[in-house]
Amino acid sequence: MTVSPTYALAPLDGLRCLVTGGAGYVGQNLVRALLARGCTVHVLDTIPGEQAAPELVGDPKVRWFVGDIREAKDVRAACEGVAVVFHTAALIELALRAPESFKQLVRGVNVEGTRVLVETAAACGVSRFVHTSSTNVVYGQRCVGTDETLPYSTSPDLYSSTKAEAERIVLAANSNTLRTCAIRPGGIYGPGERKTMVGPIVASIRQGLPVLGFGDGNTRLDYTYIDSLVDGQLRAAERLVPGSPVCGSAYFVTDDQPINPAEFTVRLVRLMGLGTTARRIPRRVARVMAQAAELAFERFGKPRPAITEVGVGLCTQDNFFSIAKARRELGYEPLVTLEEGLRRTAEDAARYYHGLA
Repeated sequence: MTVSPTYALAPLDGLRCLVTGGAGYVGQNLVRALLARGCTVHVLDTIPGEQAAPELVGDPKVRWFVGDIREAKDVRAACEGVAVVFHTAALIELALRAPESFKQLVRGVNVEGTRVLVETAAACGVSRFVHTSSTNVVYGQRCVGTDETLPYSTSPDLYSSTKAEAERIVLAANSNTLRTCAIRPGGIYGPGERKTMVGPIVASIRQGLPVLGFGDGNTRLDYTYIDSLVDGQLRAAERLVPGSPVCGSAYFVTDDQPINPAEFTVRLVRLMGLGTTARRIPRRVARVMAQAAELAFERFGKPRPAITEVGVGLCTQDNFFSIAKARRELGYEPLVTLEEGLRRTAEDAARYYHGLA
C-alpha cells in the first residue's frame, strides 16, 4: 500500500544532475529520463561520450566529463552546480578468487570511488544523492520475500562485499545538507542491454550453446526491468527532502515476479523466435566447475570466469525480496509485468541477433 507523504516532494524538473557511469546501460537510460524532465545532465565516465552515446553528447543539455570517480579533481569538476547525484558507476565481478591487482581495482572503484564521490558531493553543496546498489548486498542468505531489515552480506566475493560497503558509506553520509538513499535492483534487463545479460545470451546462442541451469530448477531470483528501475531512482530523488523516511534508507526495487534464472533465459530466447532448452547441471558439479575457473583466473589473470561460485549460489538458492517498503515510501510499482518486459527485451534482442549475421 502506498502512503501519501506528509512532506512536499521536490521535483527534478529543470535541475542540474550528475550521473556517474553514464556510459553504461543504467546510466544512459537515466540520462534520457532526466533530459525528458528538462534537466541539465552532467555525465562522469571513463569512456568518452562520442564512443558510448553519441546521440547524448550532441544534446546541448548534456555535459560529458571523462574522468575517474576515484579522483577528487574529476569528481569536483563534474559536481559543479549540481543539485542531485545519481551514482550508477561500478565494476561487476562475482568472483571469490581473482588476482590481487584485480581485487584492488574493483575495490578502488566500488568502495573508494563511492567514498570520494560522497565526500566531494557534500563539499560541492550537492543536496541529494541516489546510490544504485544491488540485491547482492545481502547475498548468501536464503531470501524468500525478505525485506530491508536483513543484515548485510558477509560473503567475501568481490561484488557483494564491495557493493555492501559502498552502500554503508552512502547511507552513513546522510545528513541535513546531503540527503542520501540506496536503490537495490535485481538482475537488470531491457531493450538495449548488451553487456551483462542480453549480450552474453545472444553470444551463447550464436555459438550453438544450450542454456545452462544450475540445481533443480526450483530456485527463484528477482529481476528488474530497466524502466522500472529508472522510475524508482527518480521517485527516490524526489523524496530526498527534510522529514522524509527515504533519507538514509535502502529499497529493494524489482519486478516483484521472481523466476528461475534458466527459465528466464529460455523464455527470452523463445520470444526471440528461437528454440532452446535448459541443460541442468547439479549444484555440486557446477561449484567444482566454478572453483576451477576462479582458480585459473586467480593464478593466470585470464580468462575471466564464465561461471563463478556466487553465480552458482544465486542460481541454486532462493533470492527474492519484498518491495513493500518501496511501494509504501516511494510510491513505486513495476511499470511492466515480467512477461511484457521479456517481450520488449526479446524484440530488441532478436534484432541484435539477426544484425550480427
